[in-house]
Amino acid sequence: MVSDNLLGFASKNYNFNRSTLYFISESTNQIYMFNKDNKGYILRFSQRPAEHIHQIRAEMDWLYYLSRNGINVSLPLKAKNGELAVSTQDNGENWVITSFEMVSGTFWDKNDPKRWNEKIFFNWGKVMGDMHRLTKDYIPANKDDTRGIFNGRFSLMDSVKLCPSVNKITEELISEMMALPKDRDSYGLIHNDMHPWNFYIDGEKINVFDFDDSLYGWFALDIGIALYHGLWWGRKNDAGNDFTNAIVENFLKGYLSSNQLSDFWLTKTPMFMKFRQICKFSWFYNPENEDEHQKERIYNIENDILFTGCGLKSLYGIIENAKN
Repeated sequence: MVSDNLLGFASKNYNFNRSTLYFISESTNQIYMFNKDNKGYILRFSQRPAEHIHQIRAEMDWLYYLSRNGINVSLPLKAKNGELAVSTQDNGENWVITSFEMVSGTFWDKNDPKRWNEKIFFNWGKVMGDMHRLTKDYIPANKDDTRGIFNGRFSLMDSVKLCPSVNKITEELISEMMALPKDRDSYGLIHNDMHPWNFYIDGEKINVFDFDDSLYGWFALDIGIALYHGLWWGRKNDAGNDFTNAIVENFLKGYLSSNQLSDFWLTKTPMFMKFRQICKFSWFYNPENEDEHQKERIYNIENDILFTGCGLKSLYGIIENAKN
């Protein structure tokens, strides 16, 4: 949790009553919530170098652009000085503070048919397709405010280097990705983390938030990340029902209803899913751990298996069905 001094600075800059403030979570950022004018807002504290404020303002500017064009996102709240983000020093560290409107809805639940079904998968893909279509025409308001560029190392921990077989696959995969073309119809500003915990479901509507990882990358990368997490967490419910085909096929049908992506890029989606699988492996890999789960994860990566019973080859057939 952040200091009392930072909380006071935030309440003055965003003009809210501190008595309404409460802590939500801590991971990459410190997240709070407050109420103002009978509405709920998220308050985000990011410990970043002072110059990083340009990247965060770029994130906020893109959110405004998406919102103005009909995408249901967590709209930024401007500070009293009209800025999209404010920065301050606290105990020798620089903090960038932002605030957003709370979006409506609830989280997904794989055991609730109303919150995990073909229509939800379709609309999840559709809103991503809408975002990609719109980003083709996006021009940042300030040329000095810009997001980062995918470089093949983002989200990948150095621990992967301690597993020679996986590291070899990783290096080959990064080389293949970085050689891919970049054009208006395949590459632009993407969410880069649009998994089921980064949107709310309100009826059948998808309300997206947490754009902290947004960057310039391939649209197929954004799709691959979303689908990998959807399968990781939601491919089977507690009753044993398998949603693998339904998630991939309906997500892609929804996406293609909003934004066209060539067959070349659709067939690259499994590659980006495998890259996310390796990222996940790097987050948890411990070279001193020889348990069966870790051995299985290594075996799966070596043999193009995303999850037990779900190999990369099987995904190509599902993708073909989604195109028809």
